[in-house]
Amino acid sequence: MTKLTVVNTKGKEVSKISLAEDVSKVNTAVLYQVVNKYMASQHRGTHKTKKRDEISGGGKKPWRQKGTGRARAGSIRSPLWRGGGVVFGPNVRSYSYTVPQKARQLALREAIKSKIKDNSLVVFDSIILSKPKTKDMASVLRALKVEGKCLMVTEAVDNNTKLASRNIPNFSIKNRKDINALDILLFNKLAISEESLKKVMGKIISKQ
Repeated sequence: MTKLTVVNTKGKEVSKISLAEDVSKVNTAVLYQVVNKYMASQHRGTHKTKKRDEISGGGKKPWRQKGTGRARAGSIRSPLWRGGGVVFGPNVRSYSYTVPQKARQLALREAIKSKIKDNSLVVFDSIILSKPKTKDMASVLRALKVEGKCLMVTEAVDNNTKLASRNIPNFSIKNRKDINALDILLFNKLAISEESLKKVMGKIISKQ
């Protein structure tokens, strides 16, 4: 049983929640599999070398087949020649592959567990800014003690919060439906709303 404190945007405790799941054990195998999947999907795969038939020229036989004392040659674009084609070179392709949805959901929970284990997770009740001011958002982050490279996750990002946070360096705020395990692991700290945490972790949270 893991207990977490829920704070408001001023850093004051409002309640406590308990996780029935053991956070001391993180499934690194599924994290590795899913993170590799997301990183492979980001690989552009635009590398390309030309094969023998894709290089212009070389249509004429350099010299006759016999009688010159030299090796037989049919084209100056042979891979054996300088300026010729490349054998088994890279071609444009997609590196992406699929991972089962349940594995992606499990990896997301394991990523959150890793933040809890490292004491890098802060749970807050909600965030609503009356004005789109960067200094207001910065004061919220100071109150939550998540200054630095931080990801904030909420159920819905209102326009004021979005505008107030876009000029803060090393900070990103996302909707809960748009995050994945890689997003969480790329940031040093995670600030997540209580509602979002419940929906990600499932029915293993009890309020106290």
